[in-house]
Amino acid sequence: MATQDPAKIKMAELMLQGEGWQEALKQSGVKTSRAGAYAFLARYRLDGEKALEDRRRGRVSKIVGEIQLWLVETCHQTPEITSREVQAALLKQYNLRMSTSQINRMRAALGISRPQKRQA
Repeated sequence: MATQDPAKIKMAELMLQGEGWQEALKQSGVKTSRAGAYAFLARYRLDGEKALEDRRRGRVSKIVGEIQLWLVETCHQTPEITSREVQAALLKQYNLRMSTSQINRMRAALGISRPQKRQA
């Protein structure tokens, strides 16, 4: 799944034009380490904009930006939604595969866990 991040592209282009990595970060607004900047630059040289694809395979941090906002909004609107239903919606809407345990960890971290069922 490719995410559009023009700031990273701007950072890479500035570095390719001879700017130092720190100045490129400052001008583009990207927050990363020196190693991260050069690693992205190397991928960008090889793959162009395809370097923006998320390659983290199963990390909770995959839920960022638009997807995180969607998760928070969805869980606030329908707090009883199960993680299995969230999993299916993520796959359908964003073509993003995540385990229910990853979704549960993210929900807990964001404070949007599903309410406990009351015992009768």
